[in-house]
Amino acid sequence: MFKKILKIISNPLLYYVDKEGNCVFRNYCLFRETGNLYNTSIPKSNVGKALEYRFDLDRKLKWVYFLTPVILYFIFIQLKYSLLALLLFEILWIGIVTLARLFCSYLYREYLLTHFGQYEVTEFRPPISKEKYDNYIYLLKSKVVALFIVLGLFSIPSFILSGIVKFQLNPKRNNFKQAVSVANTYFAIYPKCENIYDMRAYARFMSKDYEGALKDYKSVLNLSGRKFTSKDNIRFANLLYLQKKMSTPQEAVDVFNEYVTKKKMTTLEASQMLWLKSIFKIENGMPETIVQEYTDLLSSLNSKDVKNQFYISSDQAYMCYLMEEYAMAYSIYNTLISYAEKNDEKYLKESLSSLYAERGWVKKQLGDNLGANADFEASQIEQSQLAKYEPAFALQQFVSLY
Repeated sequence: MFKKILKIISNPLLYYVDKEGNCVFRNYCLFRETGNLYNTSIPKSNVGKALEYRFDLDRKLKWVYFLTPVILYFIFIQLKYSLLALLLFEILWIGIVTLARLFCSYLYREYLLTHFGQYEVTEFRPPISKEKYDNYIYLLKSKVVALFIVLGLFSIPSFILSGIVKFQLNPKRNNFKQAVSVANTYFAIYPKCENIYDMRAYARFMSKDYEGALKDYKSVLNLSGRKFTSKDNIRFANLLYLQKKMSTPQEAVDVFNEYVTKKKMTTLEASQMLWLKSIFKIENGMPETIVQEYTDLLSSLNSKDVKNQFYISSDQAYMCYLMEEYAMAYSIYNTLISYAEKNDEKYLKESLSSLYAERGWVKKQLGDNLGANADFEASQIEQSQLAKYEPAFALQQFVSLY
């Protein structure tokens, strides 16, 4: 079947006279009944006019072949990429081309009927040698290879534009407005790219276009769909920072929650997002629901997932200290240290030193200096290094991915 189709589409002939003297015109069918046969002789001048009409239809059809994918491509790159959207555009492309062929087929059929009368449908099998057929197929394959080469060449400027954007963001240049312009050119020609969005967001931020930077982070988070990537921690942090600049801390948290729920995350990734949001809420005086959110995350874990329960509880204790809920922090640290001392898992032993040090700071806040010193000693951390273990946070800043 494939060989038959290959023969049909590679054959450039549009007319021949068979051994019986019948005139056969090629129609627009691709799979079967590809010829229109007249069992009579037709003057060459009339045949020539029919072929000229066919050539004219084919020229217009070639424009449809060329413009349809180009127009659909430039529409497609403006939309959110998805396999469903890609499939839809492929179906649309096939549908438009098919309709165009059907219309040309109708026009050519009407021309033949008007000028030569009723024809008999047959297969278009011109009497040519196998060598010629092979040559036609070779030429078709050459055109296909040339098309792939052109598509390959078309993709090369995308790497050049991406490199230019990155070059403009180099600390030695800091041409942020030029970087935004080049990134805009990229998006006008090529499909959406997470890397370009990240670079343009940074360039826009440095140009004090906070609204544009925020829009880019929302776009890149939408672009990746349900997938949570390695760069999303920074993207979500910047999302909070920029949304707060553009509105309020509460709205920043609401937008953050909206985008987080779209992601499919592991327990570790979910805990990282909760940590990020909790620090933001504490910084902005919104600590009310933090403890409950940690409780909810712990409740969602499998009862056998003790490792994640341990680490998330550690985070919860840390947040309680930052919220000045020292009694609650003390209770959680007691449970964690007791569990770690009774079990031999490596991760527990590695955490003991920091847990003792952190509980020591909790005791100090509760006025138990003797207990604090005992925990500091149990941590086996040098006295000069203990300050580094007091739960604390730095004020949020914009974080560059470059």
